[in-house]
Amino acid sequence: MEDIQIVRSVDVEPSLLPGATNEDSGWIKRIVYPPNVNPKGILMGIAEVNPGYSPHRWHSHTRDETKDHETIYAENFEEIYYIVTGSGVVQWKSQDGSIMEREVAVGDTIFFPVGAPEHQLLNNGTQKMVILYFGAPPVKFIPKTHR
Repeated sequence: MEDIQIVRSVDVEPSLLPGATNEDSGWIKRIVYPPNVNPKGILMGIAEVNPGYSPHRWHSHTRDETKDHETIYAENFEEIYYIVTGSGVVQWKSQDGSIMEREVAVGDTIFFPVGAPEHQLLNNGTQKMVILYFGAPPVKFIPKTHR
């Protein structure tokens, strides 16, 4: 049996939001990820997103690469965003390529099922947006500094 683990937020270094080019966008903390813990069934993190930015630019759950890391998603990956503060729009591309969107705000939960189309959450409000996110099964997260 494995021991219960506690990950203190102050011990997790924030990173630039995926795809961000400057710190003005906000930050992300990958909390339930290696090396903090070795999750077998889920991942969890928190992001603080400034107005005009997205916690994760347009993407699909296949493979994603930034200058800092590579993320490889399992074929059956699902994700949940829970909005703690702020508001925005969740956007996704329909089969014909048109962009669909719905407004979201504090207390809303966004579920991205297996095979979700290309999407993003955009903070189009006037205050910081804080989101908790969860995904399963865990992604393969490869920092480029550790290759």
